[in-house]
Amino acid sequence: MNQYVSSISGSRLAMFLLGATLALGFTYSAHLMSSAIVSFKHQNTIKVKGMADKVITSDSATWTGTWTVRSTTLKEGYADLERQRGIVKKFLSDAKIPDDECTYSALTTQTLFKQDERGHATNDVFGYVLSQWVEVKSKNVRLIETVSKSITELIQEGIEIQSHPPQFIFSGLEALKLELLGGATKNAYDRAKALAENSHGKVGALNSASQGVFQITPVDSTDVSDGGEYDTSTIDKKVKAVVTLEFHIEK
Repeated sequence: MNQYVSSISGSRLAMFLLGATLALGFTYSAHLMSSAIVSFKHQNTIKVKGMADKVITSDSATWTGTWTVRSTTLKEGYADLERQRGIVKKFLSDAKIPDDECTYSALTTQTLFKQDERGHATNDVFGYVLSQWVEVKSKNVRLIETVSKSITELIQEGIEIQSHPPQFIFSGLEALKLELLGGATKNAYDRAKALAENSHGKVGALNSASQGVFQITPVDSTDVSDGGEYDTSTIDKKVKAVVTLEFHIEK
């Protein structure tokens, strides 16, 4: 009998403790919820992106052309390479490119060896490949674009010439970046202001700011990359800057 009473008393005690624990748990949970709501209310911030872009025209260009001759002897190959160099030089001169804007490389030579019946190279020489290149650096970007396309006409004169893609550069890029960052920042602030006013708020202090990478692309391109784009293949390009700002919103 005493054991039965003791069992009932123990059960009641356990139930009481469980109820007390649950009550405390609900009270603590309510406190946490209240704290979370208060914390959320105090985090009145808005994060916006701002953008600015500008179309620019390159002000310098670099282009390289390479011509190649093949010969059974080095002497004949060198003579032919020199002859072709004269033709290339005249072409550039006729195109109104000053000689001091042209840099001619030393020649390079590749020795060609005969192969045996198994396709392995032997020590017997059967020919040579000689090459030379000219690099042109100019402020006349339109002229360089034209020359890079037209010089392959020399193929009709028996010259094996390769025109490499020209590179077009804008020298004032660093100053332009600062200008665009200012424009992107203003754009972000204007966006934050519009969003805040529509929510009956007011833009307050700036909490944080971060700068995205610059995208330098052809004018009509939509290409972007995490590391930034830097197009050198076109004369006219678009430079785009992006910033991310976080403001405090005042009610």
